[in-house]
Amino acid sequence: MWMKLMIRISVLLLIIYAVYTLNQTIFQIDPERIRNWILSFGLLAPLFYLLIFALRPLTLFPASILAVAGGLSFGPLFGPVLTYAGSLMGAVISFWIARKLGKHLISRKWQVKAEALQERVEKHGFFYVLVLRILPVVNFDLVSYLSGVSRIPFKTYIGATMCGIIPGSLAFSFLGASFVGGDWRIIAATVMLFVAAFLIPVYVRYRLAKRNIDLDKDLETLE
Repeated sequence: MWMKLMIRISVLLLIIYAVYTLNQTIFQIDPERIRNWILSFGLLAPLFYLLIFALRPLTLFPASILAVAGGLSFGPLFGPVLTYAGSLMGAVISFWIARKLGKHLISRKWQVKAEALQERVEKHGFFYVLVLRILPVVNFDLVSYLSGVSRIPFKTYIGATMCGIIPGSLAFSFLGASFVGGDWRIIAATVMLFVAAFLIPVYVRYRLAKRNIDLDKDLETLE
């Protein structure tokens, strides 16, 4: 399981490098154009970005792409803040949609996965949701909807989510910010954040193992 995770992270980094190289040598897409388009909304640009991020789970659009766009548009300071806030808003909306309207809103494929993991989420609560949030191999929205249809308390869910989305929000936002200007410090920070995003799940998994919780079989159902 963890070997697969390392391979996937390595592949992701290679893809990022390849896309960056192709853009510089062939496509030459100007990041400033994307940034200027988002910022063309003026003072409403941050609110527009938050609204899109908050409603994103309803479309299942990849959160990582919006996070990169946030860093690209708002820089290494406000980009991560807005991305974090938007991710949290989306997670709250998804949770309450699932809790109030029930399992029939979830696709049949996801419902099977939810049923397979619901017992674990209800039993182990905070740390289980936390590690699912941190792991890059787990669908972000699946965790939100799964938690909503389970009986996990909202305060437990939101606490784990607030902690768990920090590494990803920072990493992808800094990745977007690094596209503008090419500051080596931002690039170095991006690499360090992606490394941290890998090491943190290892530590959390160790803590869960001490509680006799084995995530490997459960995570295989999410692949």
